[in-house]
Amino acid sequence: MLNRLRKDDKGLGIIELLIIVLFIGVLVGIVGYTYSGIKSSSRNNKREAQLRILQEYVENFYSHNMYYPTLADMNNPNWLAANIKGFTSSMIQDPSWTATNKFCSVNHKPVLIAHSEHGCFGYAPTNNGVSCATLAKSCNHYTLTATLEQSNTVYTLRQLD
Repeated sequence: MLNRLRKDDKGLGIIELLIIVLFIGVLVGIVGYTYSGIKSSSRNNKREAQLRILQEYVENFYSHNMYYPTLADMNNPNWLAANIKGFTSSMIQDPSWTATNKFCSVNHKPVLIAHSEHGCFGYAPTNNGVSCATLAKSCNHYTLTATLEQSNTVYTLRQLD
């Protein structure tokens, strides 16, 4: 009887092996896609949190000075150190920012730009709707922006009224 079992046992055929490999491939693809979505969602949550923190610093500056900083001020480390205590360049660094990002890097450090791009935060100060990016002490509004991954939605915060 033992000999008869061994003769009938032919193992897995090529079709069965292909089905198993295909099934494993589909599972790996699903896991990879899900993991990618989770990482993207995590970076989006971090972007939104960073913009809210940045908004707190800008609003605190406004409450003491009655104007919002210009874009040039927000990108000047010396001005920031003198005028916004506790502010660091990591606060304007998008989670997917790299030093080679041509839109928002100066000397391999992150900077704010007028309108957000992937990997960059945007800061657009205005005076009654007109840009005041370099006119000190005249900004009475601003818009903070970040481009979210996957959906390309722009997350926006404005001055508190």
